[in-house]
Amino acid sequence: VNPSSVNKWIKDGRIPAFRTPGGHRRIRASDLVSFLNKHSMPIPQKLIEAGKRRLLVVDDDSKQLSALQRLLKPYDSRLSLCLVNNGIDALVQVGSFKPHLILLDVYMDEIDGIEVCRRLKENPDTSHIKVVIATGQMSDEIKSQAQEVGAALSLSKPVDINHILAELGMEGVQAASA
Repeated sequence: VNPSSVNKWIKDGRIPAFRTPGGHRRIRASDLVSFLNKHSMPIPQKLIEAGKRRLLVVDDDSKQLSALQRLLKPYDSRLSLCLVNNGIDALVQVGSFKPHLILLDVYMDEIDGIEVCRRLKENPDTSHIKVVIATGQMSDEIKSQAQEVGAALSLSKPVDINHILAELGMEGVQAASA
């Protein structure tokens, strides 16, 4: 691609960019990968991981984790998935995995999903992470608690992955064909 084409795309608002204090234009890797995907252009190997969205799923039910893993498998090329079975491991994984979204079960041993969400939202380093609360026993009280602690969304199980994809900004992404 010719640099003048890239400059035109930036100027036309087709690729988001920002200027450094020195006046140079910079494009976030994830924005570039999104643009390349949208226009069916090849993605350099070094940028493939940069364009993936990261989802952390926390549920103490291994069947739920397996089901979500199967449902999300077709999106492997655009989604990195991390599965954990308790709130403590979730809090640990947040630091290393740096998820864009966390899908949290409400009822878990030791630390429940509401408490995990509260801790994440109270920490300035993790407060920006979107959290979706899920339970098979949804009630107005749980929805209210989830909203109070900063959850972006409350869902009943079984979770419709379209809601998760939408929260990740992947609603227009097609599943990879087998």
